[in-house]
Amino acid sequence: MQAILDFKQRYGPILTGYVLVAVAVWLLGIIVLPQAMMLEYSFWRLDRSQSTELETEIEQLYMEKQKIERQIRTIDRDLRKPDTVDRADLEGQKVPLAAQVADIEAKLPALEEQVTRPVKVYGPDNYIHFLTSELHWTIFLKTIWASVIVTVVAMLICYPVAYYIAHVAPAHRAPLLMLALIVPYWVNELLRTLAWLMILSENGIANLGLRVIGLPGIDWLNADSGVIIGMTYAYVLFMIFPVYNVMEILDRNQIEAARDLGASWPRIHWRIVIPHAKPGIAVGCIMVFMLAAGSFAVPQILGGVRSVWFTQVIYSWFYDHSNWNMGATYAMGLLFMCILFVMLMMRLFRVRLEDIARG
Repeated sequence: MQAILDFKQRYGPILTGYVLVAVAVWLLGIIVLPQAMMLEYSFWRLDRSQSTELETEIEQLYMEKQKIERQIRTIDRDLRKPDTVDRADLEGQKVPLAAQVADIEAKLPALEEQVTRPVKVYGPDNYIHFLTSELHWTIFLKTIWASVIVTVVAMLICYPVAYYIAHVAPAHRAPLLMLALIVPYWVNELLRTLAWLMILSENGIANLGLRVIGLPGIDWLNADSGVIIGMTYAYVLFMIFPVYNVMEILDRNQIEAARDLGASWPRIHWRIVIPHAKPGIAVGCIMVFMLAAGSFAVPQILGGVRSVWFTQVIYSWFYDHSNWNMGATYAMGLLFMCILFVMLMMRLFRVRLEDIARG
């Protein structure tokens, strides 16, 4: 509260109010409300089990109505006969039968409406289905494992590049190198993924290079390898920037002092560079993992029919099966795993949220 009062005193009530409203809209509209709706959807389902019982009851009522109407028609035929003597008795029988028909006709609309409107039932059934579905659980674990591979490969690629730009390349060349990294990302992700579709195709550059050196071609596009390559290319930039940002502020004198004392390059990196770069590495790993785990376009284009990603399963629940509740459940499962990964990265690199924010 004191921070808000200090901000108000420094910038005035109008700007303070605007900032508070903007932050509230961001927290509620971008973070809290969408996730809350997804969580709420994941805990209920539409129960159609009562529909069968209601349909049976409706069918019995219709049959009962037809039976009574046949009795009424029989009475009407007897009343039309000129030799009928007990007309008063027949008229007395007809009145309660007509009342029964009216009562059935009054019940039918409400029952038919209940049949078309399933009951909303809360419970853990959706999560039980997710946890007990061996096929979907296998796809989920494969997606998480492949996302970890993408994250590790991206880190192995980006660490030396970030170090070179931050501490080896001349000062006038570093901006050009950063620009060279950024320029490919000016192209839409979909177009870049389609480019890799051509590169990894049967007659693409990748297989052509393998054949030149005497190796057989690889079916990249009908296996997870093509998806992993495409994701690494698509999200590698999200690893290099956080790592470069923390490496850039590392005092080079520490590296020079370690070299003067006879430390080897692996020891310098292990004892000086990596501990300093831990926040950036943690941020990069978190961003790459979450982007890879939640990617849909890359697996859809590069995966082929034999490589199904968990995001494709979620998409199928929402759009192919029109089961938003099950789709929300699977999406929340993926979100929960991403949160666990964030906590694991914080524990592994021994960093706090404040360190990650600075990274």
